[in-house]
Amino acid sequence: MFWKKDKPGAAVAAGTEAQKAKKASPKDLLAEQINAVQPGKEITYRLGEIYVKPYITIVRNAEGKKFTVLQDGKDASGKPSGNRGKFWDTNEAREIAGWIIERDGSIYEA
Repeated sequence: MFWKKDKPGAAVAAGTEAQKAKKASPKDLLAEQINAVQPGKEITYRLGEIYVKPYITIVRNAEGKKFTVLQDGKDASGKPSGNRGKFWDTNEAREIAGWIIERDGSIYEA
């Protein structure tokens, strides 16, 4: 009942349970990968097949917002066309990671 106090040792026994290690979600892992990019460097991801501009490049900035996200189309051979356009600026890698995961993105290796 609400008005009865717990036994003195009950709270201590509940807190001594071994805590389970929390597994990192795919969003957390991707955010760590994006945060690991050095200032002035970039990383490219390829989105799912249904997108007209399937390449997303994330540039780590030295000044201003932490990341700039650029969008790029594909050429006839399926590689990035090189005609990139600015998509958005943000300080949050988790925001970018969530956006990429929602669109079935994966790292692009040239």
